[in-house]
Amino acid sequence: MSCIEPGAKMNTDESRATTVWLGLLALTLGSAWLGEGVFPPGLTAAVVALIVGVKGLLVIRHYMGLTEPGSRLRLAMRLYFVVVPALILVSAALGG
Repeated sequence: MSCIEPGAKMNTDESRATTVWLGLLALTLGSAWLGEGVFPPGLTAAVVALIVGVKGLLVIRHYMGLTEPGSRLRLAMRLYFVVVPALILVSAALGG
């Protein structure tokens, strides 16, 4: 017989989902703040590219459930969140 209550895993999962969501919200607000032109464009682009990559990985892992190695969809999504930040950096380098 287990000492853990049946609802304990659900509470942990809900707590983790809430924590990840709050982190995503903070990263989004941070990106918006960076868009106000506080830092030089190159630094802003680098930080935004990093934020995009981190947010993407968080969404893939915690909301899409793509945790199995070898999944084609997981690979495609991971590539997307590498390519998009790279394009942000290229765009910043060419534009400013």
